[in-house]
Amino acid sequence: MSRRAAREPGCDTHDMVLVHRVFRREFRLLADIVEVTSPNDVEQVARISEHAREMLTALQQHHGSEDELVWPRLLSAQVDSALVDCMAAQHDEIDTVMRRVDAELAEWEHQGGTETVDLLVDDLRRLHEVLTEHLRLEEDSVLPVVSETLTESQWAELGRRGLASLPLRRAPIFLGHIAEEADEREWAEFRSRVPVQIRLLHRLFGRRGHARETALLRRDLDSVGKVAK
Repeated sequence: MSRRAAREPGCDTHDMVLVHRVFRREFRLLADIVEVTSPNDVEQVARISEHAREMLTALQQHHGSEDELVWPRLLSAQVDSALVDCMAAQHDEIDTVMRRVDAELAEWEHQGGTETVDLLVDDLRRLHEVLTEHLRLEEDSVLPVVSETLTESQWAELGRRGLASLPLRRAPIFLGHIAEEADEREWAEFRSRVPVQIRLLHRLFGRRGHARETALLRRDLDSVGKVAK
C-alpha cells in the first residue's frame, strides 16, 4: 500500500472554519465595543480588556500551533513553499498589531485619554482587517491542501492543543463562542470531538456563562446602532 493510500481519506478541516468565525466576529465587535464605552466606566473597561486579552491569547496560541504543527508538515510534503511562507509572514504581521493592541489595552485600563481610545480602536480595526484577509486565504488556499496532506490524527493534535491551552473554567465559554454562529450540523460534529468533561461543563455552565458575558460586553452596541451579529 502506498503512503498516500495509507493516509486516505485525509482530514476534515471544517472545525477550523468555526474557530475562525470566532476570531473574525470578536475582533470586529471589540473595536465597536471599545468605541462606545465610556473610559470612566472602570468595571466595563476591565471586563472588555479581559475579554480582548483572552481572544489575543487564543489567537496567538492558534497561530503558534499552526507554525509548529501545520507549516512544517506541509513543507515536508513538498507543498508550494511560497504559500507557506505567505502564511508565516501574515502571522508576523498580525502578531505586530496584536502587540500594539495589548499595550494600548493597558493604557486604556489606566484611564488613557481620547488619543489612547482612538489608537486602540484603530488598531483593533486594523487587526480585524489583516486577520480577515489571512483567514480568507487560509480557508481558500491552505485548508484544501491540508485536508489532502495531513492525517486525521495529525489534524486532531491541533484541536487538542487548542483546547488544552484554555483554562478549564474558560474552555466551556469558548465553546459558547464557537456555537454562536454554528448551525446544528456543524455544532454536533464539532461537539462530538470535544472531551466529555468539557462538553458536560458547557452544558451545565458554559452556555449560560457565555450568554451572560456576551450580553454584558455588547450591552451598549444597540444604543448606537451597532450590530452584534
